[in-house]
This record gives sequence, structure tokens and C-alpha cells, in this order.
Amino acid sequence: MGTSMRGFLLTIAITLIICLLMTSAGCVGRDITTGPPADSGLRIVTEENPPYNYLGTDGEAAGQSTEVVREILKRQHQTSLIEVLTWSEGYAIALSTPDVILFSTAKTPERESLFSWVGPVGKLGFVFYAGTGSKIDISGLDEILDHYTVGVVRDDWRHQYLDRLGFEKLILVTDDTEAIRGVMNGEIDLWFGSSDTVIPHCLAAGVDPASLEPVYTLREVELFIAFSEGTPESTVKKWQATLDAMKKDGTFEEIVIREQDVIYSRPAGLSGVGKEALALLVSKADARFSGTAKTLHLLASTSDLRSGNREVIQPVLASLRANDPQTNFVYVSSDGTWYLQGDSAPRADTGNRPYLSTLLKGTSIYGLVITDPVTGREAAVVAVPVTSGNEVIGALEALIDLTTLSHTFNNELALSDTAYFSALTEEGIIALQTHPEKIGQTIPTGADSYSEAARTALRDTTGEVGYEVDGRYYQAAFQASSITGWRFIIAEQSSPPIPPKTHAEEELEALLELHD
Repeated sequence: MGTSMRGFLLTIAITLIICLLMTSAGCVGRDITTGPPADSGLRIVTEENPPYNYLGTDGEAAGQSTEVVREILKRQHQTSLIEVLTWSEGYAIALSTPDVILFSTAKTPERESLFSWVGPVGKLGFVFYAGTGSKIDISGLDEILDHYTVGVVRDDWRHQYLDRLGFEKLILVTDDTEAIRGVMNGEIDLWFGSSDTVIPHCLAAGVDPASLEPVYTLREVELFIAFSEGTPESTVKKWQATLDAMKKDGTFEEIVIREQDVIYSRPAGLSGVGKEALALLVSKADARFSGTAKTLHLLASTSDLRSGNREVIQPVLASLRANDPQTNFVYVSSDGTWYLQGDSAPRADTGNRPYLSTLLKGTSIYGLVITDPVTGREAAVVAVPVTSGNEVIGALEALIDLTTLSHTFNNELALSDTAYFSALTEEGIIALQTHPEKIGQTIPTGADSYSEAARTALRDTTGEVGYEVDGRYYQAAFQASSITGWRFIIAEQSSPPIPPKTHAEEELEALLELHD
């Protein structure tokens, strides 16, 4: 074979190898996505317009549309800083500079030719709401004006707007929550509200948002990602295609639901009084359990307890009971039999102490909740092993009555009528409560805000949560005990945070001015 032929075959072989390597790396027919993301070459700006975009607590851009933009960048294997500016600053930059993205922007006839548009990424409307199942069917404002009462906030621009249109059947209220409650109890036919804030207003009113339904939308504006003049058309098309793919595979909807939960469930924070009460509650509870444990440890090391003699041990139990009459003190033998002070004979084990094996291995118990076999009420166990030489021969145990302890803490904390305290064991059992009838209940495992708040408290050691229970919204702070592992909670009745009037809302108001 000639030299030229061998060279030709070598070239073909090398080419085939390169192609195979490229194919195995996934580089044929699509963009290279390995390595760090490339700079998008775009300047991306947004404004304070929750829940779509706003400055987060960490100083970074946040919100529903912000996360959509980040996901688009991620799918295109690109990165870019997202700036949070005032609307006027961002709008001026987008009007005068190529390769600028401005979101979330209302697409109006006046702006349509000024930008290229990708979306929609949201919408905002002013809507008349009725109670779900009301069967109210409306096709125009005239029907509302002639036949239905409308709840609206006194002196709000919506009040002024309806007044100019000649509405006479207005029910003027102090805030939107009052109007929503009026609809729910039948005093008002319709509430004139905003699709942007219907969820937090309902939660603040103690009403399930599903209890209201829109019956007439007065005006709706869609929100888009706006690209400044001079941005390549190919870039705009690629962004739109990526957004369409996100909507098709469900990612867009997941972002919307997640981000709405974030902003509408974000608590404003527990009051100073509540935080002081939480610190006091944790301190008192820890002192109670650690003090009891210290006493039991000291006694367990005495010759009286190490003797294992019931007649010698019972006076010790009687002395403990005399000093703490709300607690039952028990000696448990290694065979599971047990007795109180004054018992003429040991009592048989009836399965009340599944933790006995732990004690017999030499490990103490702090804060386990059981049903006291003597009183039938929930009690917290503090128990320490008793040893003789190297052998565990039994355990000394205190069963602290949780109903009595709750009453004691309730008197000492002196919380307002709109606040309560609670404590959850690490297993999710209510151990202490302002309302003792709840003691012993296990927290629910549903998808409601209360269950989610409880799971957060059990997962973390300290923090704040907001949730709704029994038709009321609460803000709560929690802290874990280093003694028992319990999560102590102080909750105050409050209103959920409602986003302030946004720029998009103001734009819609201006559009409604033209609706006259």
C-alpha cells in the first residue's frame, strides 16, 4: 500500500474517532452544555412588583417571573445578573439600550412597537367575585349596577371608579377582608377585588380562597418579558421557544405555585412580646426537666436505690411525691414490674414502657410522652437507670403530668387571648398546649399550611412560620429544647402579609380610567 493511501486511511480513521467521541459526548446536533454557563450578553432588569418580581431578603432578585427568567437562562446554559431597579430607571434603560430585558412588563398598545415580547408570564385583572356556587352569571357592568350589591373599600380608587359609573348599591367597608366576609355571610353579593391579591385577602379574612369565584372580569392585562430594540430576533425566538417548552412540561406552573406560596405565606414576624414569651417558655420547661433529671440521677446513685429493696425505695418515692404532688414517681425493676409509694406489691408490666430496654442499656430518657398508667392522662417521662456494680437493675422514673404543667405555664406566660403556646415532641405529638385538651394529639400530615408549618418546626431547630388553623391566621416562632428535643412554639393571631400596590396594579388603574 502506498504512502498516500495509508495517509488517506489514517485521516478517515481519525475523523471517525472524533465523530464517535463527539457523539458519545452528546455534541452532535445540539448545543454544547458542558462546562460553566456562558454569559448571555443581555442586561436583565426588573422592579419591585410582587409576586412577579421583587428584591428578596438576601438582596437578590426574587419572585415568580424572576424564577421563570432564571429557568430559561439555565435551559440555555447561560447566566446573567438580574438587577432590581425602579420602574422608571429600568424602563429608560430598555428604551435606549440594545440587548436589554425588562420584566414583568404590561403589553399595552402604546408599547407594542417599542419592544419585542416573550410571554405571557403572568396576568393581572380587576374582578368581581361572588361566593362559589352562587350561580350569579354576569355579562356586563350594567347587570351589576342594576341587580347586585358590591362591597368595596371606602374612598379606595375602586370606590371612586364605581361611584363615577353611577353605582348606587355599594356596601362601603373599611378593608377588603370585611367585604369578603360580607360575601360569605350573604350580606354582600359581590366583592370588587384584584386577581393579584385575592389569595392573601381571603387568608386574612379566614376564608378559603376556593370559596370565592370570579363572575366578571372588568379588565385584564397580560405581563411579558420585554426585549429592547436592537436585540437579535433569534434571541427573542429562542427565549419564546424555551418558555413554551417550560409551559408544556409543567415547569412554569410549578414555579407559579411555589412562588405564590412563598410570598403569601411569608410571616411578618412574631411580636417582641411573643419572642420574650418563647424564651421564657423554653427556659422554664428546660429548668423543669433538667431539675427533675438531676434529682433522679442523684438518688439513683444512693445505696437505697441500688439496694433494689422495695421497702427501702418506697420512702424515697414518697418523699419525691410530697415535694412534687403533680408528678408520679416510679421504680421499675429490670423485669418490667414497677411500683409507686405505698404499693403493697409490684405491678405487672402492661406494655406502658416500650422504652424500658433503652433504660436497661444504661441510657436515660428525657421528655418521652406516654399515657400515665395511674392517672390515664398524658405525661412526660424523665427516667434514669439504676445500677449495682456494672449491672443495670432497674430505673427511677418521673411521670410529669402535662395538663397540670400546661396550666402552670399558661398562668406564668399570661399570653393574650389571641395567642397560644405549644410544644411538639420530635415524633410530632402535642406535649404542651394553652388548650390542654389538645395534648396527646398528633399533628396532621396533610398539605394545609398548619401541617406544613409543623413539619418546618420539626425539621429546623429555630425559626418562624405562618399558617391558618380553625379559620384564623397565625404567625409563630419556634425553638428546639436542648434537653428534650421538643419544639416550643408561641403563636399570635394575625393577618397574612399582603403585597402592597404594585406598579402593574397602578398601570391597570390607569387603563381603567380610560374605561369610562
